[in-house]
Amino acid sequence: MSLEDEFTDVIAKAMRGLGIDVPALSEASGTAAGEIEALLGGEMDGDAAHAICPALGLDAAALIALPGYLPEPVAIPGVRRIELPYRQWIVNAWQVEFGGVRLLFDAGFGERDIMGKVSPDGLDALLITHSHEDHIGGVESLAATGVRVISETEALAAGKFTFGSLELETVDLSGHCTPATGYFVNGLGRQLFVPGDAIFAGSMGGCKTREAHELASATLRAALAKAAPGCIILPGHGPATTIAEELASNPFRKRFR
Repeated sequence: MSLEDEFTDVIAKAMRGLGIDVPALSEASGTAAGEIEALLGGEMDGDAAHAICPALGLDAAALIALPGYLPEPVAIPGVRRIELPYRQWIVNAWQVEFGGVRLLFDAGFGERDIMGKVSPDGLDALLITHSHEDHIGGVESLAATGVRVISETEALAAGKFTFGSLELETVDLSGHCTPATGYFVNGLGRQLFVPGDAIFAGSMGGCKTREAHELASATLRAALAKAAPGCIILPGHGPATTIAEELASNPFRKRFR
């Protein structure tokens, strides 16, 4: 198991989200352009990382420690990570099964990939976090079997859902993609948070503009403020983690508070 993003990805996402290129970051941080290029190329230099992080809104200690970071494994009965191919990468879907209820969050990239991993029989609903291609590929295949599909737009409008003893609360996570929905799942004894690509272990979803980056930070802060202690994050990519671990170890953590 590995993280979705390396420290190079985190730096690149922060630069893109803030609209800062290498020359501008060099000027803002007093760091030589060559040192920044070396960081982006995968050469960790603690002094250079410390110098650029204030201009990028990143936590330097967390960024420098990221190559050695991996959240503690979490296992909740009835919760299954489903790894699906997305070109040369992997995307997650998550199945939550409890008390006779079975829910699926997101549907991967390939049209029928999810059908090889999840039986539609007895599936109460497919809930979508956002409409990027790697999360909705299997929607039509599942819908064709009669599975109820709840889009991110419908979920945001509804606000809450009840499936047996499971209660779901939706939150706006627009930014990386707009609209986007996060789902808090209650009723398993420990709260789950399904955020799509809004947050990963050690990173967050990339944004193409400064406005989107600021929106992504604001909606995520508001969502995390609603979380129960010990909440487990089931992200769209990479391993499960916890809010507590990300507040301690995510280089973007200053944007979460």
